[in-house]
Amino acid sequence: MREPPELRDLLGDDPPEDEVERLRGVDALLRRVPGPPHEIPLSLTHAVEQVAIEPARVPRRRMALALGFAALVAALAFGAGRWSGGESFDEAWNAELVATADAPGAAAVVRVGERDEETGNMELLVDVSGLPPLEPDEFYALWLVEDGEWAATCGYFSVGAGETTVRMTVSYEISDFEAWAISTGHPNEHPPPLMRAEIDAA
Repeated sequence: MREPPELRDLLGDDPPEDEVERLRGVDALLRRVPGPPHEIPLSLTHAVEQVAIEPARVPRRRMALALGFAALVAALAFGAGRWSGGESFDEAWNAELVATADAPGAAAVVRVGERDEETGNMELLVDVSGLPPLEPDEFYALWLVEDGEWAATCGYFSVGAGETTVRMTVSYEISDFEAWAISTGHPNEHPPPLMRAEIDAA
């Protein structure tokens, strides 16, 4: 390998002496750095080859989580528009709501489950059809009516095309009220009932 040129040959004629001394120190440090190898070490070659051909391995736990997430997405897509899913439901009785003049062609059935002895709660399954979808910031509501007023809400929901099934949970004593009703909006806005069913007739 050819030796590097001398510092004086690179600086030319009459450089300042202090500059020469400073550069001489730098030159001495650079000359201590070993030159590049004539050949690439065999161990390095093998390491590079191993990196190039080794396939990526996905940990089993990460793969299982990915598959589980994909299954969840598929299940949600299949069940879009139905809140009840495949869970069991023990129906005690039901009430068919009749459409008013404000919702011609609409229909709904409220299915009342058995009361849970530990919590005192009851589940409701509400099957609704014939209602038009609302704007994203609007909703429908299922009410319990007393003295002609919206006395208690069972839950809010939106609808899609066809029939929508919504699962709700309440703890009211249903017999304390006179009717079921479905409307839009907030009770303070006094929305007209779209469907109604007398509880005594259930």
